[in-house]
Amino acid sequence: MRALQRRAGFARAAVVTLLAGGLALAGATAASAASGTVNTAGTALTVRSGPGTGYTSVGTVADGAAVTISCQTAGTSVTGTYGTTTTWDKIGTGRFVSDAYIYTGSDGRVAPDCSGTGTVAARVTATVNAAESMTGKYPYSWGGGNYAGPTKGICCSPSGIDDRNTVGFDCSGLMEYAFYQGAGLRISSTSSQQYAEGYKVALANRKAGDMVFWSDASKSPSAIHHVALYIGNDQIVEADRVDGPDIRVRSISLSETGLMGNVVRPIR
Repeated sequence: MRALQRRAGFARAAVVTLLAGGLALAGATAASAASGTVNTAGTALTVRSGPGTGYTSVGTVADGAAVTISCQTAGTSVTGTYGTTTTWDKIGTGRFVSDAYIYTGSDGRVAPDCSGTGTVAARVTATVNAAESMTGKYPYSWGGGNYAGPTKGICCSPSGIDDRNTVGFDCSGLMEYAFYQGAGLRISSTSSQQYAEGYKVALANRKAGDMVFWSDASKSPSAIHHVALYIGNDQIVEADRVDGPDIRVRSISLSETGLMGNVVRPIR
């Protein structure tokens, strides 16, 4: 059975296992440049020509070096000293480093968004990367997860499961995390709210970065109980209580019961 939508109004425990020290989350705003310190446990940090590991290496920065962060943007997901993040810091013209290795003293963004590097395509890619970075790492947790990462869940699911001691994500919590980390977007915390408040596009016109929803056989918006991130080629990333990894990539069929006829497109 698919994970049912989370109920609005429940406070979820802020147990975030990915965050420590100065990992900067995408989405918060800052007015000016900021300072940071490289923390790589002794190795040099690679500097890239753009916000991602696929860009050309243009040098290194020594462990312990101070850097000036002129702006921050979404890029490819990196796991480093301060957890997993898609945030990249611009430290000079054509010079970017992953924020996973930069201590800033804040768990929020500390510098403005980099103009011209946060394109729609880049934000979609970063959102997909953020969702995929959680696959196989955490269990399904009813009411678990938010924009910052996995959290303990709540009691109790419709089938009576108590997830108050289970750190992980439910379906809508994974969407919150992916869109905030990848695109700096804060979306609502339940699947039904995410559908109701989102910009809708016909399922036939789906693209990577869209949210796909399931209701009951009536396909009523009020009965929506599951959401997943569409990543292209009829594949999704979802959090579901299933045999095997609860956070997974799988193929979908357009004939699945309850699959809604519209997707929601937060990035456009």
